[in-house]
Amino acid sequence: MKPRFALGSRAKLIVLLFIPSTLFVFFVVQIAKDYTLGFLRETQNEALAGMSSQVTHLISIYNSEITYNMLEMEQTIKQEGGSGDNLSSSMHTAAQIRSDFVRGIVYIRNDGVITGYPQTFWGNFSEKEEQLVRKQAQESRGVFEWSDTIRSDIGRTGAYGPTSLVTKTVFDEEGHTSGYLAFLVDLSGFLDRSAAFAGSYDTQTLLYGSDNQLIDYIWASPSTQGRRKLIEEKNVETLPQALRYFKEAGVYHSVSYMNTNLKWKVIVVGDVNKLENRFKPLGQIAWSLLLFGLIGFLGIYITVSWWFTRPILALTKGIRKVARGDLEAKVQVKQRDELGELANQFNQMTGKISDLVIGLQRTEEAKRQSDMQVLLSQINPHFLYNTLNTIDIMIDVSPKPELHEMMAVLCRLLQYSLEDNKQPPLEEELRYARDYLHILSVRYGNRFQFRIGSAPSEIARMPVMKLVLQPIVENAVFHGLHALEERQGELDVSVHVEERAVAIYVRDNGVGIPQERLEWLRQALREDVDPGSERGIGVLNVHRRIRLHFGERYGLSIVSEFGEGTTVVILLPRLEDERTLKADGRLANE
Repeated sequence: MKPRFALGSRAKLIVLLFIPSTLFVFFVVQIAKDYTLGFLRETQNEALAGMSSQVTHLISIYNSEITYNMLEMEQTIKQEGGSGDNLSSSMHTAAQIRSDFVRGIVYIRNDGVITGYPQTFWGNFSEKEEQLVRKQAQESRGVFEWSDTIRSDIGRTGAYGPTSLVTKTVFDEEGHTSGYLAFLVDLSGFLDRSAAFAGSYDTQTLLYGSDNQLIDYIWASPSTQGRRKLIEEKNVETLPQALRYFKEAGVYHSVSYMNTNLKWKVIVVGDVNKLENRFKPLGQIAWSLLLFGLIGFLGIYITVSWWFTRPILALTKGIRKVARGDLEAKVQVKQRDELGELANQFNQMTGKISDLVIGLQRTEEAKRQSDMQVLLSQINPHFLYNTLNTIDIMIDVSPKPELHEMMAVLCRLLQYSLEDNKQPPLEEELRYARDYLHILSVRYGNRFQFRIGSAPSEIARMPVMKLVLQPIVENAVFHGLHALEERQGELDVSVHVEERAVAIYVRDNGVGIPQERLEWLRQALREDVDPGSERGIGVLNVHRRIRLHFGERYGLSIVSEFGEGTTVVILLPRLEDERTLKADGRLANE
């Protein structure tokens, strides 16, 4: 016993030396790292703020240039009378001067004559675009007005690139409207020049319109630029969404607002991770020193504790597996001592438990299948005998069509009962109940009337458990309608679709259920008790089957007024088309 105690003391000493030294080096490295990263982030925030201001200022300059070019074009229009080759040539020159973002120019006279550049822009000028130019220019009352973002195929980015129509009303010498001038501006071109402000790290510049919708974005680095993404577009489609995402994700960014008539916003996002990665080698060096300094202590600790802790850890791991339900777990311990004996006893115990669980599962499954077969055998010999006896009587007294219908209904009932399909569509389950009630109605001389509504089209083919409705209508006939003497019985079955469920209502105007009996049934439904041989076994069996397969949210509920009638509601889950039931009635994708 002494060697074991001595080894344990040494292991404790090693741990006491190992933990303080590890914590000391860890805190030193962490403090240095936090200080360095804090300095980098503060510097980057200042750089991003300056970059966003520079981009905003650059866009303001471009806006001023477009305004100046439109004023010059307005003078040319007045000189040329609103049309002619000279006007087209002037438009070509104006567009080429700022070809990086001016993609087209058009002038629409009051008489409908259109002059523009290039041909691809104004040659197929649609009525919708023409109306947009007219309406926007008229509403601006001579002021330059930018339209909302328009997706055009002549922008810098190709098909459906972001563009905007800048419009102005052109007046003649007497102050009357002579036409409408419009520049098609490629909004992506505004961001091309922002790459010059990228600095020494990667950035992504996002441009938002006055409606806070994302117009365009561009990625830039010290060596290249393009449409690679630091931020996914789906996270920044609107300005409020982008700001919320940046706050939640901890993204470094800067926002700049334009106070001109554009009311645009610019956000510059910096790739702080790439910048921080440059300083990772310092942390790696520190951790390497820590590793080599402590590797000796760790080696001694592992050597000393290996012999004693390995079997205990293996046994602990096996116990955890068993606690999670893995009864097949075995502990592999080769030692021939007390720990080895403990592991062997544990393996024998789990083996016996596994055998007991398997036996219990088989017993429960056999019982469940037996109950299922009893329920699925609702067409018993007694019912078949009575039905055939009724048909025998009908041969002598009933018309031939009624006799044929009775035999056809009986054939369908037998076919449905013999089918192996345990998950028929809802409409077939309704038809089975309808056929069953038809036979009972004829058998009892039409003493009651029944109506079974059709299932709504969206759930008509929904799979349900077999014989979920027939026991309920049978119970309504024999215990509710059969005892009526002074009025004709009525039975109504209807299907209603709810948000996530399907409700089948079975209503009758029978004798109802006495209050004491009703309370017992409701308690049995709540507590899911075994009905045994009690009256109402069919109702309780259906309830138990539904709750077994779909959970306690679903099942039966009963409302009854003694002497007035009873309503039973069957609540089932609404299964989508891609969801089906397994062979035993459970959900396939639970």
